[in-house]
Amino acid sequence: MKRKGEKILKTQAGWYRADQVHRIRIVMTMVAVAICISAAAGAVVAWVQIRHPFDRSSSSKSASSVSPAQDDSLPVYEDSYNLVLVNASHALKSDFTVLETSFQGVTVDERIVPALQAMMERAEKDGCTLALSSGYVDAAAQDKLYRAEVENLKTNHGYSQVRAENQAQASVGRANYNEKQTGMAVQFTAPDLAKGKSFSSTAQYGWLVRYSVDYGFVLRCPQNKENVTGMQFNPGLFRYVGTDNAVKMRALGMCLEEYVSYVNQSAG
Repeated sequence: MKRKGEKILKTQAGWYRADQVHRIRIVMTMVAVAICISAAAGAVVAWVQIRHPFDRSSSSKSASSVSPAQDDSLPVYEDSYNLVLVNASHALKSDFTVLETSFQGVTVDERIVPALQAMMERAEKDGCTLALSSGYVDAAAQDKLYRAEVENLKTNHGYSQVRAENQAQASVGRANYNEKQTGMAVQFTAPDLAKGKSFSSTAQYGWLVRYSVDYGFVLRCPQNKENVTGMQFNPGLFRYVGTDNAVKMRALGMCLEEYVSYVNQSAG
């Protein structure tokens, strides 16, 4: 015969198990709700990124990446100017005019000066002082540089005439088939760059690669794009294309030739 006390104990144990099951159900419900909220938030973020792939979120930038180029303080030009393409296959149009001005000891087109100045001032504040070694070069001076390089390759390296011309085009460029005739390209260097040391190994180069797009500049002859640009990798040569274009070019991983083709196809 069961004792009365045993019946009471079993009833209390059953109540305890029921309470535990109830608590577990509550916890599982809360977890399920949290998962649903997270999934919904992720879907919203993905939708925003798809709809606006080139929007620059201020929350994703550190304080050091915010620059004057991200507001309306700099002039904005049409793409008929920003995306002028000059390379071995595309000559500079005869009616293109460079608005020459002197900046930091070199000649450039005056239209790029506000962005160039803002960028160099910001680099200075960030401890990456930039210096300019060259800018605009007129056709006559460029032709002289090109011919001198052809003769150097033939005389000192044993190149044939054709091979020397091809190599000189890739490294120096013919007159009016070279970026420097636009006045929109500048050659950067570091003030303390040791002789024989590549600019690509400097902090200045790293800073430019990261922040130059905020001011409308892109690396004109990037590495692994030689077959597209027709020019050797030049870590110091940066070209103005406008901020919006520069940001999109970096997002797409395109050099100027690829991007101009992309824009033309999109417009057509």
